[in-house]
Amino acid sequence: MIIAFFFILMASSVSSFSSSLSKRSIETAVTSVSRRRLSSIQLGHKTHQPSHPSSSHHRRRPFGSAAFRMMSSSNDSSGRRHLPISSRTLQTLDPCVILMKQIISKHTVKWHDDPHGIYSLAQGVVHWRPPKQVYELLGRAIQSNLDVDAGADDGDGGSFGMDEAIGNDASIIHTYCPDEGYPPLLSALKAKLQTENGLHNPHVMITAGANQAFVNCVLTLLDERDEMGNRSKCVVFEPYYFNHVMAVQMSRGGRGCGGVASAFSSTKLDAKSVEGLLVGQTDKGVPDLKWLRNQLEQHQYSSGNNGIRMVTLVNPGNPTGVSLPYEFLEEMMQLTKEFRVWLVMDNTYEHFDVKRKNKLPEGSSNTGSVGALPDFQCFDEMHVINIFSFSKGYAMAGMRVGYLALSSKTSNDNDDEATGRGTRAYEQMLKVQDTVVICNSRLSQMAALGALQAGRQWVYDQVDTLEIGREAILEAMSTLEETIGGDGAMYLMGKLPEGVDDQTFASSLVEHYGVAVIPGSFCGYPGWIRVCYSNLPPEECKVAASRLKEGLSELTKS
Repeated sequence: MIIAFFFILMASSVSSFSSSLSKRSIETAVTSVSRRRLSSIQLGHKTHQPSHPSSSHHRRRPFGSAAFRMMSSSNDSSGRRHLPISSRTLQTLDPCVILMKQIISKHTVKWHDDPHGIYSLAQGVVHWRPPKQVYELLGRAIQSNLDVDAGADDGDGGSFGMDEAIGNDASIIHTYCPDEGYPPLLSALKAKLQTENGLHNPHVMITAGANQAFVNCVLTLLDERDEMGNRSKCVVFEPYYFNHVMAVQMSRGGRGCGGVASAFSSTKLDAKSVEGLLVGQTDKGVPDLKWLRNQLEQHQYSSGNNGIRMVTLVNPGNPTGVSLPYEFLEEMMQLTKEFRVWLVMDNTYEHFDVKRKNKLPEGSSNTGSVGALPDFQCFDEMHVINIFSFSKGYAMAGMRVGYLALSSKTSNDNDDEATGRGTRAYEQMLKVQDTVVICNSRLSQMAALGALQAGRQWVYDQVDTLEIGREAILEAMSTLEETIGGDGAMYLMGKLPEGVDDQTFASSLVEHYGVAVIPGSFCGYPGWIRVCYSNLPPEECKVAASRLKEGLSELTKS
């Protein structure tokens, strides 16, 4: 009875939360603001104007349009001064998902009588629920705790709390686990990484989602100043994933906040203070490797080290929706290896490589432990850090489980002595882990263990349901001059007609057509929009696509 009540309560809470995104106002939770802020991203020493596409409307405009009021202000509307807030945080990009939810909330009443309400094609989530094994395992863990009589179990694996699938300590879910993760999950992940990703006995660290995994990398790898007195740099490629940029901005800031300068500063910023980020170009979502080699050569030091400390790539891509072929990724891996630079691969969308571009060619020798080629081959190299997530494929976004894999190989380089680079980074990253989160929730990690029991094919079966929605969104955006994506992850990007402001368009689309998208400005691509086709069941996605098509037709008229 208790377990049944628990699941009824959980289902009710989830339903209530989902409904709240469109029905419950969140305006009272958002800080009032009074002014807008210009933001620009640095490319080398110059303010970058994207060259793809080359139309004039693609130039950078204020992130804070009339529709998108910013949260980054130290004054309120009365002009009163508040206690100081970190300039790094103030100059960090505003969280576009929160801003879109504000706009949805603003217009919820208008759409209240519509049977569908406002549809969101903005945030990257999936329409399905986690596999049943997640709830079954959670239920057993909770029941194990309910069965423990007071004083009957000391928490060290006595007669109570024993569950072979969960581990000997299922009855102490209220306690810390090791910083790196829950041992049964760590073991299961190492097996998964070998068979499905071709990584052999890596160091694994479980984090509160892939975003925290990336923050761990930033705090572990980047310096305020390197050996030459320069700010160590992180490379991202535009259109970029906004949270990656934000992590570098707020943690490796200085006055220019890692490459984003405030328009309210009348002082010209020193180049060294604004180069925490280098933003590379792409062609239809494919990074420019010639540009990357040129930057690596320019930042190479005589010591053999490089001013660029890490290169970041999301594959399949967010926000691009582009899945890059294995041969291209291998070229990038070799390039970063040549210049002794970390390559951080965000594989959050590993299950959404729709065209299987990342699978090794048949006949390749790099196989998993059972002899089959890994479904999503990753690079088992000491300079590569791989990030993964349970949020997308397994639909566990709210449970916040991600993980990193770092190589445990031993280096042959004299300067690395007997300890490999991956091992050294992992050991230092534990400091970050212990400071930021200590460890992830035991319950969330047990849920992840249940998800792995469902297996990769379970996820593929769910991903197959996205085809109808993907085709509907592609058709809705077919009138646009240019689109990218659709063969990986869950996104499409489209270029709006000349002179159409992407933020104004996104706000009007919610108000007048009841559908939300992400303005490309927040991904470094003004004049574009990002559309997610996975967050609605197929039939509802078709309705949202028809609204999007109508909105694109009417709102983009010259």
